[in-house]
Amino acid sequence: MSAPLFVLSHMRSYSSLLSHVLGSHPQIDGYCETHLRYRFSFDLWRLRAKVKRLTGEPLRGRYVLDKILHNYPVAHGILANPRTRAVFLLREPADVVQSIIHMGTHLDPLEQNTNVGQVTSYYEARLRRLAELAPVLAERAAFLPSEALLTNTDDALAFLRDFLDLHQPLERRYRSFAKTGEPGFGDPSPAIRSGEIGAQSSKRALVPVPQSLIEQVRAAHIGCVEACHRHCITMRAASRGRMRPVAHGQLASAS
Repeated sequence: MSAPLFVLSHMRSYSSLLSHVLGSHPQIDGYCETHLRYRFSFDLWRLRAKVKRLTGEPLRGRYVLDKILHNYPVAHGILANPRTRAVFLLREPADVVQSIIHMGTHLDPLEQNTNVGQVTSYYEARLRRLAELAPVLAERAAFLPSEALLTNTDDALAFLRDFLDLHQPLERRYRSFAKTGEPGFGDPSPAIRSGEIGAQSSKRALVPVPQSLIEQVRAAHIGCVEACHRHCITMRAASRGRMRPVAHGQLASAS
């Protein structure tokens, strides 16, 4: 049975971009949000079935991926399972808030994503939950700043390839899938259809955000980043030789 691979992040973090890159690799199935709740181990079978429907392809290999951007329940037993792997992906607060509001206004109209207070509340709550998950997953999770995916692409992809112990490199170019670009499954902007890392940046008018809210989300972001650095594998730790690769036998033998 494929091992679960969770991209644990928040909206507008380039998580769709990362998930498409990962899902284009022959050892990884899945590329988007499934919106499943993981209350029991059986829900991992539901993940496999849903990924097969979303890709229209048989499961190929070692990992089955889900991107989780909301505080859906994930059972402790699933998170603590030795087979589970995760990637924490965090983007800088000011960019996240502006990007969510832009999405809610222009790309995927949802009222809660146009209200500054609701957007910052979502983002703060999500960061606090991710900070709680970091020590549970510990070194079975990698931490990647979202910005590194665009500005330090080669090193970021090499880091994730080594962390997941993949047979082949992760590539800058990625596939389009059946739900690529559809609201509800990931990034609804045209950029995700470019098929290559590097076409995701754009300029937009900024929305005023009260200073008090900015300070709240910055504090939550700092706390989450610190938790990830304290408990998870980072690019810096990997470059210093502190990363232990995933054991093939462990993945293959667990059920």
